Amino acid sequence: MPNTNLYGQGTTLSATDKELYLNIEKEIKKYPSPRIELLKRIGSFSQPVNSHKIEWSRKDNRPVKSTMAVAAESNATTLIVANPGVFNVDDLLEKPSGEQVRVTAVSGGTKLTVEAWTGTPEAVDIGDEVRRVGMATPQGKNADNMVIHGYEDLFNYTTILEDVVELSGSEHNALIRGHENSGQLIARKQMELAEIWQTQMVIGQRHKDDATKTTTSGGIKFLIDTYAPNNVIDFGGSATWSATGDSGPMGKIDDALDKLSSKVFDKPTIYVGAKFMRKFKYLMADLIRTDQENDIRGVGVVGTYLSHLYGKVKVVLIQERTGWMDDYVFMVDESMIGQKAQKGREWQTYPLGRLGDSFRWQVLSERTIKIDNPEACAYLTNLGV
Repeated sequence: MPNTNLYGQGTTLSATDKELYLNIEKEIKKYPSPRIELLKRIGSFSQPVNSHKIEWSRKDNRPVKSTMAVAAESNATTLIVANPGVFNVDDLLEKPSGEQVRVTAVSGGTKLTVEAWTGTPEAVDIGDEVRRVGMATPQGKNADNMVIHGYEDLFNYTTILEDVVELSGSEHNALIRGHENSGQLIARKQMELAEIWQTQMVIGQRHKDDATKTTTSGGIKFLIDTYAPNNVIDFGGSATWSATGDSGPMGKIDDALDKLSSKVFDKPTIYVGAKFMRKFKYLMADLIRTDQENDIRGVGVVGTYLSHLYGKVKVVLIQERTGWMDDYVFMVDESMIGQKAQKGREWQTYPLGRLGDSFRWQVLSERTIKIDNPEACAYLTNLGV
């Protein structure tokens, strides 16, 4: 077939993606941290992203306690608990006053056959809390069945991030745009898109428009709002800043951290914005300055908060230009969060068809974010700053 291009025009139509594609996924790590802190802190996940929608099952810790569903006498050999998936064979169960019994059989997840183990026998009533405190497994015993508890399917969509770099032939050759060549301009455009993606990772709304085949990812806030609404804590506005004790700023932060105590796998991290940090730093005698330069997870860290549950918790300052962090403080288990590109849609750049005396490149990525268990994250709002 004859070449129908006009003189002065170029085309990429005859080239394959493999010939044109330039993967710039790893370039993000080389850019300055401000405004893309989370892209450097939050890693990927193993699950492949093969389409515009990703689904996963909630990843939860095995519970350690339940309440009694039926009252039982002190010598009872059967206990009925309210929650399945808590106790298994050979678990040591402790009653409210300290008696421990050994579980010898489990039926239906909630019916426990038990035998006295240690302590003074005691009766239990409906609503009494019983907890798993250890195990007593005989030597040479065959393996038990795995503890099964319910699963909930969660999902998110991908977001396409795209922009174009364009230079005239003169600009391309003479570097008259601030002495930046095409490679530098592509890097600058990638940084701009990365900043947008960080914003969407936190406050993006999950949405799909079938008519235009457009999807957007829900961010950390959306996933908490949707799957863990009880983890949204009202800070109480400006009045909280002058309050003390549990009613003051530290008390509100501790309330949010309390919400995560049974759900996190790793120590949580606190994300704050500039306005909150400006007031918070004067109140925090417990804020300990740290140097985390050699730690990837140290990106953006401005100090540590001394928590009653977790000891020193990292405080990360999210630097952004639009004010979206002004009314939020997030507490997250970063080991539960991942962000990833759809397969073959990592950060990349393509040369587009040249038209006349113009050079054009597309910078693109299609990405999503997931939280294994949104209940391992929380946020404060109504900050009064």
